[in-house]
Amino acid sequence: MLYSYECPSCQLQKDEFRSVAKRNDSPVCDCGVKMKKIIAGYRVIGDFSPYYDENLETHIKSKQHRKQVMKEKGVSEGYGRGWR
Repeated sequence: MLYSYECPSCQLQKDEFRSVAKRNDSPVCDCGVKMKKIIAGYRVIGDFSPYYDENLETHIKSKQHRKQVMKEKGVSEGYGRGWR
């Protein structure tokens, strides 16, 4: 999960990936003061950028959209099958 922290001394804000179990283990700021976890707005970090798929001959907007287009065109992923 991505958690946000703020330094109570210099107000520097920092985002860090941490496990849920370690979310309250606050990092130390560059100024040496222990940072405090802050409640930040909901954010989505996307791991997918839209692109044009030449094989499917269409613009793909998401992973789900790609699966839908493949199903509509009657194709399936064969990556790695039969490779030697």
